[in-house]
Amino acid sequence: MVDADRGEATTMSTRTLTVITHVNNPSIGVLEESAVAGGWTMSVVGPFRGDPLPDADVVEALVVLGGPQSAYDGESHPYLADEVAYLRDVHAREIPLLGLCLGSQLLADALGGRSRPGDSGLECGFIDVIATNPKSLLNGTFFSFHSDSADPPPDAEILARSDRYLQAWRLGTSTAIQFHPELDGAGIDALLALEGPKLRQFGVDVDAIRESIPTGGPQPGRRLLDTWLDDVPVRDPAHP
Repeated sequence: MVDADRGEATTMSTRTLTVITHVNNPSIGVLEESAVAGGWTMSVVGPFRGDPLPDADVVEALVVLGGPQSAYDGESHPYLADEVAYLRDVHAREIPLLGLCLGSQLLADALGGRSRPGDSGLECGFIDVIATNPKSLLNGTFFSFHSDSADPPPDAEILARSDRYLQAWRLGTSTAIQFHPELDGAGIDALLALEGPKLRQFGVDVDAIRESIPTGGPQPGRRLLDTWLDDVPVRDPAHP
């Protein structure tokens, strides 16, 4: 089929994108659109609810989503230790891995960095992300919602920052992004509706954030996710 957004022909395939979620019914509208347009099917697993993690031998690409948990709070969320070990294994196998928000903090723990409480408070709303490479797709305005952060692995390449937090880094075939390219407008609105009362207690202008949600056209994170998925090499069935 022809994907109008990417401007190139793609063929229907059986490639599977594995997604680890930390909540039921995650809002991943942009990721879903990007996956479908790229010929991927999605397999969503939730270790927090007892779903088993798939055998890493069959994983073609992995996305680890955000969630309300703190990566460093293993006592309250014991399954996170299994996730960290799993991410370490996936990385060692050079399987493309993308960690988003909480996923980026778990990835740091897996690869020699350290998740921790953020030292610049709550970052919520549309933020300006500045990439170290001026031509990077990471340059732009993206939705962010977090108060935790992470120190990246010592050998990681720093890709982007905001005025308050590290926003992206890469090590080998693993990439960490602190903001939320996977959320579409409806997902952001739903998150604000859920967390709005709490956010207002912290002085966050929820109505102003809601008015800033893009309407029409591609969502801010779409090109990022398209490019990441397009760069996943096709696995040779003879050499899994």
